[in-house]
Formats: sequence, C-alpha cells, structure tokens
Amino acid sequence: MPTFLVTAATGRQGQSTAQILLASGAQINALVRDPTAPQSVALQKLGARLFKGSLKDAAAVAAATEGVSAVFLNTFPDFENPLGELPQAENAIAAAKAAGTVQSIVASTVVGANDVDDWTTIAGEFPFLARYYTSKSSVERAVRDSGFQYTILRPGMLFHNFIGDAVRFSFPDYPKERVLTVSYPAEYRLQQFDAADVGQVAAKALLDPRGFAGREIDLHHEPLTFKEIAQRLSAAAGTEIKVRYRSEEETREATKTLPALEVQVWWPRSNKSDTTELQKLGLRLTTFEEFLEREKVALRKTLNLE
Repeated sequence: MPTFLVTAATGRQGQSTAQILLASGAQINALVRDPTAPQSVALQKLGARLFKGSLKDAAAVAAATEGVSAVFLNTFPDFENPLGELPQAENAIAAAKAAGTVQSIVASTVVGANDVDDWTTIAGEFPFLARYYTSKSSVERAVRDSGFQYTILRPGMLFHNFIGDAVRFSFPDYPKERVLTVSYPAEYRLQQFDAADVGQVAAKALLDPRGFAGREIDLHHEPLTFKEIAQRLSAAAGTEIKVRYRSEEETREATKTLPALEVQVWWPRSNKSDTTELQKLGLRLTTFEEFLEREKVALRKTLNLE
C-alpha cells in the first residue's frame, strides 16, 4: 500500500483523513505540532508515523515527505506573514519535488476561494476577507502550478464552528447568552460541512489520484437558515437557542472587533459555489443533526450546561 503525508494531522480534517487512510491499509506520515498530544498518540496507535513540526518548518516537512506518494495539504491562516499561507504551500511543494516519489497533492482551502480573480479589489469594503481569500487562492494557484496531479477541496463553514473555542470568532455571545447574533439575512442558507466528511473526500482523492486529477470540489450540503440551525442546536443541547439579526449599522460596528463577520455580509451577496462535483461522488454525508448528536457533550460544555 502507498504512504501518504497528512499535514496538520491532529486537526479535524487531517485526523479524519489519516484515520480513513489507515483503515484502508495505507501507511501515514503525520505532521504534528506536538507528538505527545492525545490526538497524535491516537494516530500513532493506529499505525501512523509521527513527524514533529508544521508547514512553516521546511526541514520538518521535507523529512515527513520522504518516500510518500501523495500529500494532503491543509494550510493554516497566518495573518502575521504578508504572504499569508503561501509559504506553507511552497514548503510542501518543494519537499514533494525533492522527495521524487510524490505523484499528487490534495489541498483543502475554503468555499469561495475561487470566486474572485483578484481579491484585492474588495479590500476597501472587506479588508479582512480580501487578505484571507488572497491567502487561500494563492495556495490554490501554487498547487495548480506545481506540476503534480492535484485535487482542490473547498469546505464550507465547518460544523465545529458551533462548539468549543471556535465560537469566539463568529458567535462570541452564544455560549453565555445562548443567542446566535448574526449579520446574515434571515432567509440565507448557510453552506456547512462536517470536517470528518472532508476526510472522506480527501482519502478518496489520495487513493485515486488519476480519477481526481484536476478536480476542484466544493464541500457543503444540507443548507440551513439560522432559524433551522438554532432549532437543531436547541434540540441537541436541551435548551433554547435563539437567533438575533444585526442591522447594517450594528454589523459595521461589530466588524471593528470581529473582522471575521465580513464573511456574513460577503457570502450571501457573492458566493458562486457549486456542489455538482460533490454530488457525483455519491457519498453518505453527515447531517448537522447527526453531528450535534455525535458532539452533544462538547456542545453542552460550550453552553456551560456541563
């Protein structure tokens, strides 16, 4: 069986990808920040070889890439570097070329990364988004131009944004007040996806590089309004979750301290996502309700119910 490099292997996408590949009989080189972390130890027990480091560490990436046939590339936002996530992708591509064994790269970015040719054109109104999406789209271009067979996956908003530390970026009042305060229109249906299902698609692409060569797949399904999201959260948590919609003036003020809210204005206006490629795969995908049942303990802890 082939050997694959999974970067950010203890993240939710990387962990799922690695677990599915290990279950298929493949060998895994897992790039992890902390080999002693519970997620790292769990992968090691399943048979993964651990390599300490991150995509910012060229030497660590090179060591982890030796002898692998394909790479799962999941770069992490870097707002301190003017080039964003591009250097991380460049380290992975350089290591893949040096290894001499790599045939393909599967990269995970974000839904909408290909919506605009030049993201700097929206920087006046959406400075945070312009920087974020410029970074993601630069990763996509680097992968396309790498010379390897490639597949690009673009997940929508991951379900995990409603539990744990992630809520502070978009819903900071939600854990204490149990209210989702949003800038999306009431009728907008959020494009969501389970990180575990990113692993499903990534594993298929890594195991079948020719079949997935050149494919760019938007990952989201079961679009829900925030009213529907709140209903499902309420049922799973056993307590009422409400929704409040910001006015335009409130949104302008809120983005001064929560710049990530720009996406709540941008997505309803401009997203061109198409799930045709995902539907062709015929996968059984996790619903939001199923995710919440699986993560019920974490959800209740987020809401200070446990």
